[in-house]
Amino acid sequence: MPRLTRFTLIPRQAAAGGFAMLFAGLLTVVLGIPAQASELDVYGWLPPAAVEDSVRAFADGSAHAAESDPAARAAAAPDASAAEASLQSLMPSAAATATVQRDGFTVTDAPKPEPIPAATAAVPSADDAAAPAAAGAAVQWPFPGSVRLSDPYGARDAPCGGCSTFHKGLDMLPGEGAPAQAVADGVVREVSATDNGGFGVYAIVDHTVDGQLVSSVYAHFQAGSLQVSAGQSVGVGTHLGNVGSTGESTGPHLHFEILIDGITPTDPYAWLSERAGPM
Repeated sequence: MPRLTRFTLIPRQAAAGGFAMLFAGLLTVVLGIPAQASELDVYGWLPPAAVEDSVRAFADGSAHAAESDPAARAAAAPDASAAEASLQSLMPSAAATATVQRDGFTVTDAPKPEPIPAATAAVPSADDAAAPAAAGAAVQWPFPGSVRLSDPYGARDAPCGGCSTFHKGLDMLPGEGAPAQAVADGVVREVSATDNGGFGVYAIVDHTVDGQLVSSVYAHFQAGSLQVSAGQSVGVGTHLGNVGSTGESTGPHLHFEILIDGITPTDPYAWLSERAGPM
């Protein structure tokens, strides 16, 4: 066995003393962890098991190192006991700080929305169904399409012995026998089925147009062609009679008049053009 000298013991003693100082410094840091963790919540994010494993690994490593050196083992024994005690004090603190913080909220069922009743379609009453159409809703010319015109409304030279010098109507030439039609809804006021001069065979129909009484006159029908009677209700476009030359007439034509308020003649061409459009 080699002889131990002063020079061989000094390095070993120095190493053991340095290791003991290093271990004591690390132990001081470890022992300070619980107080700092409780203050600053440093280890709050670690699970308790991870903290415990870390401290035990450090203590086991220190113990293993001390076993290789008897002098270091003797110096480390009290420190190991202190480390175990610090582990016990550290674990509750770490566990206490590992509390998950949640925002406060309350779960409740949303109230069910109130059902919105479906809109009910308006049902017309019996009075609504019986109400007549708005006056003036439909106005037309006595003949479909365009026809030739002869004498207009206004002053003129009398064309015959019994004719007037002021023409109160409009003479239309669609051709003999052409059916003449009512220009609007109305009621037949007056008719003549025979040729008694003047208008010959004719019909007069009263209408309400734009809220006003308006009468239309259809004259010089063919004998036997009258289609309506006094008091009869007619619709726009109703066949009244056929174009002829009865009464004071110089040839087959329809003499057509518009009487405002049933009495006053007005220009029938202008009146129809305004309401029925151009012919």
